[in-house]
Amino acid sequence: MSIWERYDSSQQNMYLHYLKAYGALSGLFKQKAGHMIPYLDSKFQETIYAKSFESENVDIGNTPHDILSIFGNERVGIGIKTWMNSTPSYQKVMQLKRYKSEIEPLFTSSKFEDAATKISNLKNEKMLSDYSRLGLSEDENIYHYVTRDKGKFLLQESAYPLINTNNLRNFSFSDTSLSWDDGLKEYKYTLGDSQIWQKFSNTYNDTAILEQVNIEIIEDPFTFLTKAYDEFFDKYSIIEDNIYEIFLPLYSYQTGEVQEKSGLNAWNAASKNKGSSTLRPLNEIYIPIPRVFHKKFPDFFTHNIFEFEKRQQLYSGSKENKPQIRFHLQLPNGQKIPALVTQENMKALQSGSRTERRSDGTLYGQSDLGQWLLINVLQLNERTLVTREWLQKKGTDSVRLWRDKKDYSIINIDFAPVGSFEKFMKEEAINEDDNLV
Repeated sequence: MSIWERYDSSQQNMYLHYLKAYGALSGLFKQKAGHMIPYLDSKFQETIYAKSFESENVDIGNTPHDILSIFGNERVGIGIKTWMNSTPSYQKVMQLKRYKSEIEPLFTSSKFEDAATKISNLKNEKMLSDYSRLGLSEDENIYHYVTRDKGKFLLQESAYPLINTNNLRNFSFSDTSLSWDDGLKEYKYTLGDSQIWQKFSNTYNDTAILEQVNIEIIEDPFTFLTKAYDEFFDKYSIIEDNIYEIFLPLYSYQTGEVQEKSGLNAWNAASKNKGSSTLRPLNEIYIPIPRVFHKKFPDFFTHNIFEFEKRQQLYSGSKENKPQIRFHLQLPNGQKIPALVTQENMKALQSGSRTERRSDGTLYGQSDLGQWLLINVLQLNERTLVTREWLQKKGTDSVRLWRDKKDYSIINIDFAPVGSFEKFMKEEAINEDDNLV
């Protein structure tokens, strides 16, 4: 059964209706004379897919999956794509510019099979990272794509597997690209832009044609659009932004580096038992919160964090009952972990709980956030120092946090592209097309 068939017919019809409505306005985007092939913007496609099928848009800086659909306990990652013409073709599926220095020497020395293996492994690493980030299995994820021909959209679905690196074959090299396959999919790497391309064709056994949608294009969409605006604007509510979103750095904002014994390397600090050689717990970390952030956004973690600090300083009771800023961090893999803002100057966001226990009966601790952030997603070897350079190679040096403006109890967290925190503090736009992880 295809993923498409697992949605109910009313959801399918809603999605198709959105596609028809958008396709009808294709004249808004036509800049040259010629055959009118209906237009579809990929970001609009992602938005209506999530809306129609009650799914979540999870793309961050070109991560491998755009949409997360949940069916009971099953989580399915979906790549969304669209392009012109339904004939078999190669389409871009991943960018590897950050690894160009590792890949190019293999071409220089004509080690083409080694290059294909390296590229395939890098792609798989990024895929596995997203599986951990979103809580996906390895064999249920798909591409959903819409190809566009004159007067119609063709909806298709195909498997979205890892590359089988044990079966790479049919290598072909030119001055501009290297192609190969793994017995299931055909791939190409283009040297000029460091892109991986994958061949799509509805002749493959793992690909299904879902629907053909005929598109009637409005001759004068400009008049239609302005008339619709004038007639309906006052009848619909204006969007109110109920989400409070911020960004934090994964490095010291003061030094610009990841400190060796604090932040993401807090596990490397001196033992908690003075004079002991006992190592701190594995993956014990905190995310640094610069003081300048609190000054600009004092109400994100609690109502006026400076007033809260004063209450803490005046408190004279037992340590166990000392006021704390506590909440739950909602991870994108579906897990929810207790967390708090703590340390001097409220400089640390960390996981941990005095009362809540994991499934094995142990209390949540400072390592839970580190397990997800460093090990599961960024795939760092245990007790390996994090550097900002390493983070940037992974395509991130910041995290995005967001919550309902009226609710402090649950804060969502995910990674953000390189430079996001500094752009956020400068009130510059965050570029979601930056390559991440």
